[in-house]
Amino acid sequence: MIKPLLEPQEPTEQRKIYSVTELALNVRRQLEKEIGQIWITGEISNLATPRSGHWYFTLKDADSQLRCAMFKNRNRSARFTPEDGQQVLMRAKISLYEPRGDLQLIGEYMEPAGEGALQIAFNRLKEKLNNEGLFAEELKRSIPSLPRKIGIITSPTGAAIRDVLTVLNRRMPQVPVIVYPTQVQGEKAAKSIVEQLHVANQRAECDVLLVTRGGGSLEDMWCFNDEKLAREIRASHIPVVSAVGHEVDTSISDLVADLRAPTPSAAAELLVPNRMDIRHKFQSLERRLVNEFQHKLQIQQARLDRLSAKIVHPKQRLAQSKTDLERLTKLLNNAQKRYLENKSVSLQSATTRLAGYKPQKHLQESKEKLHARQKQLQQAINQQLKEFRQDFVLTAQKLNNISPLATLERGYTLTTDDNGKAIRNAESAKKAKVLVTRFSDGEVRSKPE
Repeated sequence: MIKPLLEPQEPTEQRKIYSVTELALNVRRQLEKEIGQIWITGEISNLATPRSGHWYFTLKDADSQLRCAMFKNRNRSARFTPEDGQQVLMRAKISLYEPRGDLQLIGEYMEPAGEGALQIAFNRLKEKLNNEGLFAEELKRSIPSLPRKIGIITSPTGAAIRDVLTVLNRRMPQVPVIVYPTQVQGEKAAKSIVEQLHVANQRAECDVLLVTRGGGSLEDMWCFNDEKLAREIRASHIPVVSAVGHEVDTSISDLVADLRAPTPSAAAELLVPNRMDIRHKFQSLERRLVNEFQHKLQIQQARLDRLSAKIVHPKQRLAQSKTDLERLTKLLNNAQKRYLENKSVSLQSATTRLAGYKPQKHLQESKEKLHARQKQLQQAINQQLKEFRQDFVLTAQKLNNISPLATLERGYTLTTDDNGKAIRNAESAKKAKVLVTRFSDGEVRSKPE
């Protein structure tokens, strides 16, 4: 009888025998120790969200799958709600679910897979362009307060163009708009936008350009994070306004543009003022201008009144000159009289003093000198009176020459209406009811035909 061949047996005391639980525990500890935290990407399936708040799902790719759990204290920090079929990027700890011996992942952090990679690329490009100074405030150009023409670079069929045109038509429909059609989503979108920016700058037909599109996912709006587009915006000769997505969205185009608007509609409100506001402003300016004009007119009228009060009629001036001449003549006569009286008194005093000495010869000489001085004085007085009379005659002649009466004596006439207003032309004469024609020796009244 052939005996079965038996494997050599180890001594019983050298065997290490594990229970299933012990083995599972050792495997879990070894996995957690050797591998620890990892980053993993895959597609979600079999997602379960019980009342406990935990997430249970399977993460898979084309060939394999792993069970996953993300507990409530971790998933509450997620900025999105996962769905079956969604690609995610997850940071997790690898472990073993001991009751069933299943390999599983315990999620610590999760984000949409594409968005995480794009966000990294966005941050890198943002840092690069910022270090180059493309976002510097001193490079940003001012946006015209009232542009003559606006260029809009966007999809001609999107919601953004409708929103922008609606706001522009409501606020300032007089401003013309040129749409430069372009793609705003997809692989060729960034190149298309760059080309239209180049076209708009070549044509130079607008005062400001608006680069815009409506909201969407980060992937949808990724073309506005293109480096070539950012440099084209910065190199534009025309100021550029960027309005991409919603208020919470920020793109590289927003950062490099001369002005960033939170939404397309808000961009339209920033580009043009409200026509009613402009109308009210002009009305206010008009009122200020009228008030200022009236104030200056009043000042000039008061100045004219002061100057008119200083004007003296020739007759009045002639009468004043005559009065002044009479006053001066009276003063001169009185002075002459006092002078002669003083000299006579002096003469009598001298005669009295000399009478006792009988200085006939000196007396005769003094008489002759006195006579000569009296004659000189009389001649001087006569000459001064002659000069005063000549000045008076010349002044009177000048005043007579500029007198309206002298003009009338030369054959001219003065025509006024019955209120004394001068008639300066035939049109005024036709409108007057009565014409008063003044001659040097009287006036004649007549009626115009």
